[in-house]
Amino acid sequence: MAVQVKWFATLVKRTKSKKPVTEADWHAGLTPHDVFLAEGFNDADAESVMVLINDTQSEMQAALADGDRIEFLVSIQGGT
Repeated sequence: MAVQVKWFATLVKRTKSKKPVTEADWHAGLTPHDVFLAEGFNDADAESVMVLINDTQSEMQAALADGDRIEFLVSIQGGT
């Protein structure tokens, strides 16, 4: 029972695992936020990160299901 996790390239160097793709053990109530914190990030870091669950933009507090795929992306803003 696991969740596959993909990390945006600029986040990889800040994760505990230092790997672009990891797995998190799934349990009832697991959220992307839990996975994010377990890799060494904090709530302030989460403000600039977007999460996709099974290729759909979602919330950090969304409940995950066994076998879900999550991806953490850096929110990029700019332009005029």
